[in-house]
Amino acid sequence: MAQDTTELVVASGGDIFVAPVGATIPSNPTTALSADWVQLGLIDDDGAKFNRSVTLQEFKAWQRRMPVRRDVSEEEMTATFSLEQWNAENFAFAFGGGEVIETSPGIFKYEFPTGDDALDEKALVIRWNDGDRNYQIAFDRGNVTEQVEVALKRSDLAQLPIGYKALAAPGSDAIGVSFVTDDPAFTPVGS
Repeated sequence: MAQDTTELVVASGGDIFVAPVGATIPSNPTTALSADWVQLGLIDDDGAKFNRSVTLQEFKAWQRRMPVRRDVSEEEMTATFSLEQWNAENFAFAFGGGEVIETSPGIFKYEFPTGDDALDEKALVIRWNDGDRNYQIAFDRGNVTEQVEVALKRSDLAQLPIGYKALAAPGSDAIGVSFVTDDPAFTPVGS
């Protein structure tokens, strides 16, 4: 493979959206998302990260010093980012559900989910661009699984840190995560 600086990607900006599980996820990174999707607003300067990690099971044989086979025994797809905007949607997303109620005119109370509540599941889309190249990673189904620790200090924004993990599609072992782009560098070899 030749060295090609046109294949470098700088995600200088982007957006993150959530929707109820089952919302239509466009197969084109420039297609507008439906009204089901809520934009989460400003994300901290570190942007967003996504990760695929696998756990391998190694099989050995009595006659060999090295493994003779490897299989994937576990797989995780995650996204992490920090929300800078505080509102009812973002707060409930960060804390895994619950609801905001208006207790009196102009006074709002967030009720955290209880241990008996099901974890709130959402679909998630991260979109970014680099010039005229557009990218999208979409999670069909998942939830916030990491501890939400909010730092309240005089010298920095209070942020809602998100650690989101994908769930398998119901009735399937499919990963339920897709990546699409219009970047010509992804043209399959021989096309």
